[in-house]
Amino acid sequence: MMDIYNEVINLIAQVLEVSSAQLSEDTAIGDIPTWDSLRQLMIVSTIEENFSIQFEPEVIMDMEDISDIVAAVEERIQS
Repeated sequence: MMDIYNEVINLIAQVLEVSSAQLSEDTAIGDIPTWDSLRQLMIVSTIEENFSIQFEPEVIMDMEDISDIVAAVEERIQS
């Protein structure tokens, strides 16, 4: 079983062009200067591609921090 949390952190770090060490589950949109609405869409699409999943628009709207994103991924992988 891969570690979803670390995988998500690494993908977000790549999109934001920061070190994964700068991120935690409490890191939210706006906490990192490069994390704006455009990068949020890039994060979502990168995660969808990487995990071969699809998020509903209302789920995407509720993604405010990394823990929200990890929870959404875990939900879809297990279903």
